[in-house]
Amino acid sequence: MQTQKPAGVSDLLGKVLAGGPADVRLLAQRFRDHALDPRSSPEETKALIADLGYESIEGFCAAAGLPAHLADRWSRFGISGEMRQVLLLIAAQRRAVIEAVEEFEAMTHVGLDDFMRERGLL
Repeated sequence: MQTQKPAGVSDLLGKVLAGGPADVRLLAQRFRDHALDPRSSPEETKALIADLGYESIEGFCAAAGLPAHLADRWSRFGISGEMRQVLLLIAAQRRAVIEAVEEFEAMTHVGLDDFMRERGLL
Protein backbone atom coordinates (compact mmCIF):
# COMPACT_ATOMS: atom_id res chain seq x y z
CA MET A 1 0.00 0.00 0.00
CA GLN A 2 1.44 3.34 -1.02
CA THR A 3 1.02 6.37 1.25
CA GLN A 4 0.31 9.74 -0.23
CA LYS A 5 2.89 12.42 0.59
CA PRO A 6 1.79 15.96 1.45
CA ALA A 7 1.63 18.40 -1.43
CA GLY A 8 4.79 20.43 -1.77
CA VAL A 9 5.42 23.88 -3.19
CA SER A 10 6.33 22.41 -6.59
CA ASP A 11 3.05 20.45 -6.64
CA LEU A 12 1.11 23.60 -5.80
CA LEU A 13 2.88 25.68 -8.43
CA GLY A 14 2.33 22.94 -10.99
CA LYS A 15 -1.41 22.94 -10.32
CA VAL A 16 -1.63 26.72 -10.48
CA LEU A 17 0.35 26.98 -13.70
CA ALA A 18 -1.71 24.21 -15.28
CA GLY A 19 -4.87 26.17 -14.46
CA GLY A 20 -4.02 29.27 -16.44
CA PRO A 21 -3.46 32.99 -15.86
CA ALA A 22 -6.70 33.47 -13.91
CA ASP A 23 -5.52 30.97 -11.29
CA VAL A 24 -2.17 32.73 -10.97
CA ARG A 25 -4.00 36.00 -10.42
CA LEU A 26 -6.22 34.41 -7.74
CA LEU A 27 -3.20 32.89 -6.01
CA ALA A 28 -1.48 36.30 -5.99
CA GLN A 29 -4.62 37.90 -4.53
CA ARG A 30 -4.83 35.22 -1.83
CA PHE A 31 -1.17 35.76 -0.95
CA ARG A 32 -1.75 39.49 -0.70
CA ASP A 33 -4.90 39.04 1.44
CA HIS A 34 -3.15 36.78 3.93
CA ALA A 35 0.46 37.92 3.89
CA LEU A 36 0.63 41.58 2.92
CA ASP A 37 -2.65 43.30 3.82
CA PRO A 38 -3.07 44.54 7.39
CA ARG A 39 -4.33 41.99 9.92
CA SER A 40 -6.37 42.50 13.05
CA SER A 41 -4.20 42.40 16.15
CA PRO A 42 -4.45 39.38 18.45
CA GLU A 43 -6.17 41.63 21.01
CA GLU A 44 -8.78 42.81 18.48
CA THR A 45 -9.31 39.21 17.39
CA LYS A 46 -9.94 38.14 20.99
CA ALA A 47 -12.39 41.03 21.41
CA LEU A 48 -14.27 40.04 18.24
CA ILE A 49 -14.48 36.44 19.43
CA ALA A 50 -15.73 37.61 22.84
CA ASP A 51 -18.36 39.75 21.09
CA LEU A 52 -19.59 36.54 19.47
CA GLY A 53 -20.07 35.01 22.93
CA TYR A 54 -16.93 32.84 23.16
CA GLU A 55 -14.45 32.97 26.02
CA SER A 56 -11.46 32.15 23.83
CA ILE A 57 -10.25 31.88 20.27
CA GLU A 58 -9.71 28.16 20.87
CA GLY A 59 -13.33 27.76 21.98
CA PHE A 60 -14.60 29.59 18.91
CA CYS A 61 -12.46 27.54 16.53
CA ALA A 62 -13.53 24.28 18.20
CA ALA A 63 -17.21 25.27 17.97
CA ALA A 64 -16.76 26.16 14.29
CA GLY A 65 -14.93 22.91 13.55
CA LEU A 66 -11.72 24.74 12.67
CA PRO A 67 -8.33 23.09 13.27
CA ALA A 68 -6.45 23.85 16.50
CA HIS A 69 -3.45 25.24 14.61
CA LEU A 70 -5.70 28.01 13.27
CA ALA A 71 -6.57 29.09 16.82
CA ASP A 72 -2.84 29.19 17.62
CA ARG A 73 -2.16 31.32 14.54
CA TRP A 74 -5.03 33.74 15.28
CA SER A 75 -3.88 34.05 18.90
CA ARG A 76 -0.39 34.97 17.79
CA PHE A 77 -0.90 36.94 14.56
CA GLY A 78 -4.56 38.01 14.55
CA ILE A 79 -6.90 37.46 11.61
CA SER A 80 -6.94 38.60 8.00
CA GLY A 81 -8.96 41.62 6.97
CA GLU A 82 -11.50 39.48 5.16
CA MET A 83 -12.02 37.22 8.19
CA ARG A 84 -12.38 40.34 10.35
CA GLN A 85 -15.21 41.53 8.09
CA VAL A 86 -16.96 38.14 8.36
CA LEU A 87 -16.72 38.16 12.17
CA LEU A 88 -17.94 41.76 12.32
CA LEU A 89 -20.98 40.79 10.22
CA ILE A 90 -21.75 37.80 12.45
CA ALA A 91 -21.36 39.97 15.57
CA ALA A 92 -23.71 42.61 14.13
CA GLN A 93 -26.30 39.93 13.35
CA ARG A 94 -25.93 38.56 16.89
CA ARG A 95 -26.49 42.02 18.38
CA ALA A 96 -29.57 42.46 16.18
CA VAL A 97 -31.02 39.18 17.48
CA ILE A 98 -30.29 40.21 21.09
CA GLU A 99 -32.02 43.55 20.54
CA ALA A 100 -35.03 41.84 18.94
CA VAL A 101 -35.29 39.39 21.84
CA GLU A 102 -35.08 42.22 24.38
CA GLU A 103 -37.76 44.19 22.54
CA PHE A 104 -39.97 41.09 22.29
CA GLU A 105 -39.56 40.39 26.00
CA ALA A 106 -40.31 44.00 26.95
CA MET A 107 -43.62 43.79 25.07
CA THR A 108 -44.66 40.26 26.03
CA HIS A 109 -42.84 39.46 29.31
CA VAL A 110 -42.42 35.89 28.05
CA GLY A 111 -38.77 35.44 29.05
CA LEU A 112 -37.44 34.66 25.59
CA ASP A 113 -33.96 35.90 26.54
CA ASP A 114 -33.65 33.32 29.35
CA PHE A 115 -34.90 30.61 27.01
CA MET A 116 -32.32 31.51 24.35
CA ARG A 117 -29.48 31.99 26.87
CA GLU A 118 -30.11 28.50 28.28
CA ARG A 119 -29.55 27.14 24.78
CA GLY A 120 -26.39 29.20 24.20
CA LEU A 121 -27.92 31.36 21.48
CA LEU A 122 -27.37 34.70 23.23
